[in-house]
Amino acid sequence: MNTLFKYSTKLFLFVMLMLSIIGCEKRNIGNVEQGTKYAAVLCVGSWPNTAYYISSIPSLTSGTISLKGNGAEMTGKVYAQDVVQRDGFYYHMNSTSGRFGKYHVENGALIIDKEIPFAYLSWSSYAWADNNTLVIFGEGNGEARYAVVKVDVMTVKTGKLNLNAIPKGFQQYSFGFAQYRDSKLFLGYGFASSDWSLFPNMPVYPKSYVAVIDYHTMAVEKSLEEHRTTGLGSLNVYAPSSFVDENNDLYFISDPVSGYDYQAPSAMFRIKSGSTEIDPGYFFNYSASADQEKAPAMWYIGSGKAIVRSRLNGESIDADHYYRLIDVKSGTMIKKLDLPADKGERMVNAVIVEDGKAFIAVNAADRDYIWQYNPATDQLTKGVEFIGGIDYILRIEKLK
Repeated sequence: MNTLFKYSTKLFLFVMLMLSIIGCEKRNIGNVEQGTKYAAVLCVGSWPNTAYYISSIPSLTSGTISLKGNGAEMTGKVYAQDVVQRDGFYYHMNSTSGRFGKYHVENGALIIDKEIPFAYLSWSSYAWADNNTLVIFGEGNGEARYAVVKVDVMTVKTGKLNLNAIPKGFQQYSFGFAQYRDSKLFLGYGFASSDWSLFPNMPVYPKSYVAVIDYHTMAVEKSLEEHRTTGLGSLNVYAPSSFVDENNDLYFISDPVSGYDYQAPSAMFRIKSGSTEIDPGYFFNYSASADQEKAPAMWYIGSGKAIVRSRLNGESIDADHYYRLIDVKSGTMIKKLDLPADKGERMVNAVIVEDGKAFIAVNAADRDYIWQYNPATDQLTKGVEFIGGIDYILRIEKLK
């Protein structure tokens, strides 16, 4: 009897250990649903009566996606679509509740892996220094601040950035793109007003800057000045506006309307590999080549080409958007992609790049699809369709 109990106990402990290991492996993957490679963040309703969901995407190229039986509600844990996703885990800074969290989806629900008190900054931009280190940037009490997060254990180290002082007539920093390359962090920034009594005629500071930051010390080595445009990159917690290509060259594009500048053009810049200066021989006036449209987001698709989410010129940040293909090396417009007008808002992470192809989500006036663009053949093909009363596709993402 005692022997049987002893062996039964050992068997039980062994089974529990194996289940624990399996459970840890599943958590480390962090998939929306087991085996799912892609996910979407979807919105139902209109502001302020909105609800947000994370839905799995079984296939980018065929079928339909509905929230019926296929959506983990984010509302209440994650405020909106300003999330950072990596390897199936979602990270979010909730300014209202003063917490920073790590989440994953399991069995149709958004699961809290860990939340920590955090109200040091309102995050705007981020960069991954490595697979486990997330560096976030934001404003806090009129100061430029950063936080370095070790996402495996959710520990945070914070500090202040020694950027150019806020000039008279402005009250806060405004951040744009953030990119890590070769132990340096490159951060676009400018200045903004918090006096909303002036809206929509907000003051515009006529210069923008790129801070060059040593990652190991977080010391600002210098700020590169740019006067030909403003708004160097959009808030990349929503969508990217920079990338590093195969040659290790860093490209970034401006969106002046993000800072209420309706006069300056969207323009593209380059910082070459090994350099910490804006390339003086490279300046691509994107707006001049795109009917004065502005560029709130950009995705590199390889072979020197990128797709730009392009917004109609004007004072509305939520005007119709289109998608254009550009040659980044020569700084030239290739074409406007033959897709329906996108009726979505400005802050949309709309492109997945995989196997040399681009998959583009379009919030159209009638039916919403993910389209496949093959640059090798210059062909566009309809893929999976979103159905069932979804109002906005806010993000599509590859999970692993």
